[in-house]
Amino acid sequence: MDNRLIPLEPLSQVVFIHDYFQLVFQEERLSVYNRSAVANGESLTWQGTTGFCDKLVGLIGQGVVAVTRTDAYVLCLHFSNGATFYIEADHEPSWPEAFDFIGRNLFWYHELNG
Repeated sequence: MDNRLIPLEPLSQVVFIHDYFQLVFQEERLSVYNRSAVANGESLTWQGTTGFCDKLVGLIGQGVVAVTRTDAYVLCLHFSNGATFYIEADHEPSWPEAFDFIGRNLFWYHELNG
């Protein structure tokens, strides 16, 4: 994955919008449109289930140390506390994009579904 997808600053805000949400890292922003999950150790909590929002907000103050992808996930953010945030690939998408990222130095990246 492109290392420019690693935010320079720790997570500073989580913004929940009608049918998507944003992870804000000071000046950089990740908008998430596909279903996602947060993992802490062996516990995986999916978006739409009890505790997901709390786990996401609990990442505030943590930095991203690596970004990866797999066949099942279009983006995996690995946080400094050992947690991982996953964006699922093509799970009944309601948006053309899985996510978009607006980063430093006018860097903009979007991942299309399909």
